[in-house]
Amino acid sequence: MPVPDIGRKQAQSMGSMMNLARLSVVVIALAALTACGAQEETASVAAPDEAGLKASFSEQIKSVGLVRDFRQNGDEITFSGTYGREADATWRVRIDSAVIEKQEAQGQPYKGTVKSSWYVNGTLIEPRGTYADLPTDFLDKGVGQDCWAFWDPAAKRWGWT
Repeated sequence: MPVPDIGRKQAQSMGSMMNLARLSVVVIALAALTACGAQEETASVAAPDEAGLKASFSEQIKSVGLVRDFRQNGDEITFSGTYGREADATWRVRIDSAVIEKQEAQGQPYKGTVKSSWYVNGTLIEPRGTYADLPTDFLDKGVGQDCWAFWDPAAKRWGWT
């Protein structure tokens, strides 16, 4: 009767287990690298901050054609410009709050809301219901007493209109 070659079967079995162990190590290493890469990608896409939202709001006001002599000191913005039939009115805008909310919308991960008080020649302009009572030049740029913008992650800027 032939005697089974136990040594050869054990060696083959050990070889299979070694290959399985190597494969497991490779799979774990790839999973770790993938996870690290995803974390780095997420970390490199910085969330916008309130200071940037306020700065963008200010730039939107500054970009309006009727604005002249634009100045900013913190959350206070002053400029001269047209108001009704008055060609040289004195404007003051006070940024009261700026809030950023995370959104679920694809391509618009953040919504920024700015609330502000607007004065012309020292008089507060109060909205009447949904009517801002501001010149349409500002409204066309997406700014007013209670306005919002969406963050464009590709352009890395706020979109107001």
